[in-house]
Amino acid sequence: MNTNDPHPNRLVIRGIAALLACLKHHPKALREVVATAAFAPNLAEYDAAFAELGVKTRIVGPIELVKTAEGPCDDVCALTMRPDFGLARISDFAEWRESRESIVIADGVTDAADLAAIARSMAAFGLKRLLLSGGTEKLSFHPEAWNLSRGAMEQLRLMRAAALGGLLKLVEDRCCVVALSPEIGRKIDLAVPVRVPGRHLALLIPGGKLDPDIQPRVEHCYRFPGLVSQPGLSLSEIAPLAIAWFASTPQPRADGFLSRKRARHAKDKGSNPTS
Repeated sequence: MNTNDPHPNRLVIRGIAALLACLKHHPKALREVVATAAFAPNLAEYDAAFAELGVKTRIVGPIELVKTAEGPCDDVCALTMRPDFGLARISDFAEWRESRESIVIADGVTDAADLAAIARSMAAFGLKRLLLSGGTEKLSFHPEAWNLSRGAMEQLRLMRAAALGGLLKLVEDRCCVVALSPEIGRKIDLAVPVRVPGRHLALLIPGGKLDPDIQPRVEHCYRFPGLVSQPGLSLSEIAPLAIAWFASTPQPRADGFLSRKRARHAKDKGSNPTS
């Protein structure tokens, strides 16, 4: 995105899938819809929704559409305005633990295609919370990341994670960090999920080598799936495998082991006639 843009959160999305995802999840972000005359009839069923939101629909030729979309587009694009994403706080991790919400952290991811692959994989397996740290937050409003995600970015709750190493140190009693690495770590067994009673999980996906400042905060580190003797998979290729594996981890039950243990400790010994 052009850093000289007077609206730094201005984002153009391309394609009907991205438009409908925005209309469903963030309708107030829409400002204008631009389509070719040939594609315009396909938008007729959404005219009432656009009118209610005050969103203008403009019909243009193919050449002007590509210019407006700031990239390849042959059907429809939309101009949206996005708010800044919030900053993850310590209290958020406590809240996510209570709600048993697993999170994904993208650290040092600099390729828009990789971030889009992570977003699509998260949406496919029902994960909603994506923390962007390091250089990854620069992709927050990168048009290619949003367009390649095919609407998946609209379904996620994006947050920024500044000073990730320090943040994870402060929440290590609430959160278990599982990291992937292209070079180090144990062999991943996609059939065996990670189990951590009493804490919620965070999957850390680095854009390259695992940051040395973050390594001490990682409890489980796994190599990218694949044979060591063979050429490794790219980040966009391992994202669906890793997130499917991560999402398969059983969530702790509200009446699970730790809850029962706390209840036993809280019980007055005198109330038990056999004690």
